[in-house]
Amino acid sequence: MSQTGRSTQSEQFPGREELRLRVEARIRRLQRHSASSLWFMILFLLISFAAFDQFSILPDLSDSSREILGASPPVELIALALVIYAFSGIVRTLASMSRNYKPHTGLVHVAFFTGFYSFYHLAGALQDNFWAIFFAGISVMGLENYYLWSYSNEAIRNERALLNSMGRVGDAGQK
Repeated sequence: MSQTGRSTQSEQFPGREELRLRVEARIRRLQRHSASSLWFMILFLLISFAAFDQFSILPDLSDSSREILGASPPVELIALALVIYAFSGIVRTLASMSRNYKPHTGLVHVAFFTGFYSFYHLAGALQDNFWAIFFAGISVMGLENYYLWSYSNEAIRNERALLNSMGRVGDAGQK
C-alpha cells in the first residue's frame, strides 16, 4: 500500500526525487564548504608555529638566493601593509555579512599572512612582529570563519525546510 502511495506521488510530481537529491547534495556541499574553512585556519596555525620558531624547519636561503630576491622592504612598510590588509579584510567581511553575500573560505588570507611572516623573516624582524601578524590573522580569519559558519548553517536550515516541505527528510537532512 505504501508503494502505491509512493508511485502515485511520483506520478503527480515527476521531478520530486531528483529535486530531493539535488537539495541533499547542496546540504552536503554546504557542510564541506564550512568545514574547509576550518582546515585553512589549521593551516594558518601550523604556519604560525613554524614562524614562531623562525622557520627553523626550512633550510636557510643561500647568498645567491638572497641576491636574487634583493633587499627586503623596510619594516615600517611591512607593518603598514599588514595594518591595511587586516583592516580591509575585516571591513570586507563585515560588508559581506551586511549584504548576505556568499563568504570565502580563507585560503587567500592564509597566503597573505604567510607572506607577511616571510617578509618580516627576511627583514630580520619576525620575532618582534610575530604577535601582530598572528593576532591580525586570527582576527580576520576568525571573523571570516564565523561568517561562513553562520551563512552555511542558515542555508542548511533553509534546505532542510525545503526537504521537510516536500514531506520527506533524506539522509542529508538528518545530519
